[in-house]
Amino acid sequence: MRDHDSRHRTHRTHRTHRTHRLPSLPQASLALLALLGGACLEPPSAEGEATASSELAASGTLRLVRERKISQIIPLSGVNDYEASGVQLHNSQLYIVFNNMTKIGRVALDLLSGSYASGGSSSTESQYEGITFDDNATQHFYTVVEQTSAEVVQYDDLASGGSADHQPTNVSFSDSNKGFEGLAWLRRYSNDYLLGLCEGFDCTSSHGGSGGRGAIRVMAQSGSSWSASSTLLRLPAAVSFMDYSDLALRPNTDGTYQVAVTSQESKALWIGRLSGTSWSFLDDGTIYPMPSSDYCNVEGVTFLSASRVALVSDVGDSNTNCNNKDEMVHIFDLL
Repeated sequence: MRDHDSRHRTHRTHRTHRTHRLPSLPQASLALLALLGGACLEPPSAEGEATASSELAASGTLRLVRERKISQIIPLSGVNDYEASGVQLHNSQLYIVFNNMTKIGRVALDLLSGSYASGGSSSTESQYEGITFDDNATQHFYTVVEQTSAEVVQYDDLASGGSADHQPTNVSFSDSNKGFEGLAWLRRYSNDYLLGLCEGFDCTSSHGGSGGRGAIRVMAQSGSSWSASSTLLRLPAAVSFMDYSDLALRPNTDGTYQVAVTSQESKALWIGRLSGTSWSFLDDGTIYPMPSSDYCNVEGVTFLSASRVALVSDVGDSNTNCNNKDEMVHIFDLL
């Protein structure tokens, strides 16, 4: 196990000092994945392949509603960095997880006040990279730990540190810094599923440039563990970001889901639709570039409504412009 300082430096290195740009958006087909009901995840047959829309992803605009530094909302004594890595809306509050602590923050939607859930440590690195909420029956928060052997941590509905229950998955990565970056819960066929967004292309350590696809591992709950099949739920080829930093879902009235995916390196947000009956995306969606190049560290996203999202940003590096927008909560309207 690495000590605190070396792990912290590694985390900074793999997220910075790269050229940030929006890639081109090629036309391509989308591999659709099928789920054969029940708790098992089965790989699709050859008939499970289908062609996505031939249209390129549309381009949208983000309009800033408000934003504020986390240190101005919920400061902690002795904490210099607020490495925000995931955010989830619950009970009109934004619950925020951080790489560098196991405390979970709670921020009001006006960004004027907040607090921390009870328990947890402000000095113990968590490597939490995403947070989601299970609102079925006994309600829980789930976070995901970025490490070689992916792990889920379940919390109670207050996100209190004393309720943390570490749950294994059958997902492993070759690089502990290129694992799960986002997490979203949904319930289907009377079973609970977690969708884990991988940082690298096709859930490998490869990222940047072109030649890969964003991908998600769909994990079914099995007792106190989570099991994914070998099949990947791949993002539409039009979403050709350089990396992938978080994932959020919002149910639509027709049973489908609105999907949000962020990219730190491409400085962009994608909004699309997930089928309500199969593991497949229904369109190429819309790509929303961040409103300026200062937004270098976007790590988390959650829906506030169909047309409004909240984002959180991690710590920047020596780039002064990036530091203008790091360690923040941002609220945007989708235009």
